Amino acid sequence: MLAAATTAAALSASGFTITAAAQSDQQPTHAELVQRWAEAALDAQLKSMKTSLRLTADQEKDWGPFESAVTDSAKARVVALQKEQGNNLSPMDRLNAKAERLAQGTANLETIVEAAKPLYASLNETQKHTFITLGRMLVPERGRFAKEMRRLGVGEADQHSAE
Repeated sequence: MLAAATTAAALSASGFTITAAAQSDQQPTHAELVQRWAEAALDAQLKSMKTSLRLTADQEKDWGPFESAVTDSAKARVVALQKEQGNNLSPMDRLNAKAERLAQGTANLETIVEAAKPLYASLNETQKHTFITLGRMLVPERGRFAKEMRRLGVGEADQHSAE
């Protein structure tokens, strides 16, 4: 279902982009098309995840910061990838750009995890499982995301047993 929603959103976004480009004098660059596609796909994934979680009104307030962190991270990743794949880069410049992208990816993942903490803490066990399963598809660091979320659950269990 998630894959179908993502594909449908990506295709409709692509169709919109192509139609909009045909109506204007200026064709979007490949980089702009990639950026738009990535944003549309991520938006579809986030909407599907939110729907699947069936958040309560109290949980809804913690969704916004998580969604913003994921969106900001994805935008930064696309820009970093485009920089890394620039035609005028020397092999060393390309390696440096990749190192910067990977370092930024780690920092972005930490930001996402921090933003996810209040939301994750408010979820029931079924929602937590859904959050980890769908959330790991939002970031390239899939395994690390799942590990961090599970560790939050372990820390929470330790906290409850101490009470």
